[in-house]
Amino acid sequence: MDTRESEGCIGASTLGDVSPELLKVVERAQREPEGRFHSLAHVIDVSALERAYHRMRKDAAVGVDGITKEQYGQALEANLQDLHARMKANRYRHQPIRRVYIPKEQGKTRPIGISAFEDKLVQDAVREVLEVIYEQDFLDCSYGFRPGRSAHDAIRTLDQIVHRGAVSWILEADVVSFFDSLDRTKLKEMLDAHFAHREHSDRGS
Repeated sequence: MDTRESEGCIGASTLGDVSPELLKVVERAQREPEGRFHSLAHVIDVSALERAYHRMRKDAAVGVDGITKEQYGQALEANLQDLHARMKANRYRHQPIRRVYIPKEQGKTRPIGISAFEDKLVQDAVREVLEVIYEQDFLDCSYGFRPGRSAHDAIRTLDQIVHRGAVSWILEADVVSFFDSLDRTKLKEMLDAHFAHREHSDRGS
């Protein structure tokens, strides 16, 4: 949701506390908005995976592995060390996605994919890195899917703007099945703008 009032909106971050490693990434993203990152693997360390673990819901649906947060946490340190070692050695592989269908209005259903618990950790650790980088590109008047912000915050801001008489009309729009029809080529181009692909020196050997 965008509550843009005027050109007075400026780039802003709604980040909370971050690790020292991530803070360096944030500082560079702020300092070089057009820059590209060539290596971020060192940021996704055991500590990053542990932060991801503690963010996981206890009652989240399980993937094909059937592992819950509680079960994974019974040997948390050993599991995270093993996961990180496989990631560093390029031996980590995402497990198959479990497909489920959730009911929607008018008798329709929506398909969603549920990852295995370990894969959720990796996904969330990667999200944390991408989030601190792309947060620097957002304007302060943007609220959708941003950390520490919600639709309620957007409504409160919009209410203040309306009562000041700063707007004369409000537009609300929703894209049907947005994530189902998302142009992934454009999405990849957005990622390419910030992240350089690593070329393997042994290619073709």
